[in-house]
Amino acid sequence: MRTIPKLLLLFFLTQMSVNSLRAQDLAKVPKPEYLEEARKIAHTFFENFRNKKHKENADFIVDNLGKTWDESKKISQRNDYLAKFEIISLKPPKGVYGDLDGFDLIEQGFLKGSDRYFRHTFIGYHEGSVLIYEFRFYVNSKGKVTLHYIGWSDKNPFEYMSTPDMLLPKYDN
Repeated sequence: MRTIPKLLLLFFLTQMSVNSLRAQDLAKVPKPEYLEEARKIAHTFFENFRNKKHKENADFIVDNLGKTWDESKKISQRNDYLAKFEIISLKPPKGVYGDLDGFDLIEQGFLKGSDRYFRHTFIGYHEGSVLIYEFRFYVNSKGKVTLHYIGWSDKNPFEYMSTPDMLLPKYDN
């Protein structure tokens, strides 16, 4: 009979530990200064885009994403980003998008329980159409906000914002 109370006590203590860890971990959100730094990074990207400083944007992306890449991959990726930015900037009717004349933050997503990885989604207003830009940020062990991913989509913004990965943070409570 003595083993039952010990097992109950062990179960009770384990549940308390698990529940306190869940409460602590799931309540984490990125610090306001991390979110602000991420907004500044995105703002710089868009200002560079607006001013046709595509090389600066390509260099910034490769410097952030390519820390483990060899030099040939860095050159290849830099050229790839540069070419894509130049294609996006082609004015209609030669291109679809053209000059960037504004942007808005339309979503800020967090991974439940993480205060060091988050996403900002922007809509970019180009003269010919809109693009959705997604930035994912990682806060390294030194507290520096770094770009971890960048992508863009020509999907209808309402469709893009209704995809499961965009909805998950809204309904994952």
